[in-house]
Amino acid sequence: MGPSRTDASSSKRPSKHKKNGNAASLASEKTAGVSKLKAQLRQTRRLLAKDNIGADVRVETERRLRSLQKDLENAEIANKERALAVRYHKVKFFERQKLLRRINQVKKQTPIDGNRLFALRVDLNYVVHYPKLRKYVALFPAMDGEPTEGETEADAAREEVRKLIRDRMEKGEISRTPEECLAGSERG
Repeated sequence: MGPSRTDASSSKRPSKHKKNGNAASLASEKTAGVSKLKAQLRQTRRLLAKDNIGADVRVETERRLRSLQKDLENAEIANKERALAVRYHKVKFFERQKLLRRINQVKKQTPIDGNRLFALRVDLNYVVHYPKLRKYVALFPAMDGEPTEGETEADAAREEVRKLIRDRMEKGEISRTPEECLAGSERG
C-alpha cells in the first residue's frame, strides 16, 4: 500500500522560495489606476455633454473633471518615474559602487586631494539625485573609438546635471558627504 496523503492544512511547510506575485499585482494595480481614471474622465465628459443636467450637478461634475485630470497627470508622471527607475537601476547601482570605492581610495591617501574628493562626491550625488523624469546619462559610458555626435550631446547633458548638483550642494540642499548618508541608510 502506498503512502497516505494528509490534509493540505495539516502538512503546510514554509516555502523555501520567495514569492514575487505581490509585485506583479502592484504593477498592474498602478496601470489599472490610470485606465480607471481615464474611464472616469470619459464618463464625466459624457455626463457634461448632456443638456438636461442641473446647474449644481454641472458645477460639481466640472470640479470632478478637473480633479480627475490632475489625478491622471500625477499617475502618468508616477508611471514614467517608476519605468525610468526600473530601467536604470542596475547602471546606477554599479556607478554608485565605483564611486564609493574611489572615494574611499582618495580618503585613504596620505595627502588627501580635496578637489578630487569633491568631484567624486558631486558624481555620487549625481547618481543618487539624478532628476527622476529624465533618461539617465551614465557617468562611465563604454568608450569605442572617437566620440560621435550623440556622445557629445550626452557629455553636455551630463555636465548640465553635474552643474545643477554642484549648485544644490553649495546651497546645502543636498549632502556634501553623500557617502556617509548612503552608509547610514545601508545599515538601517
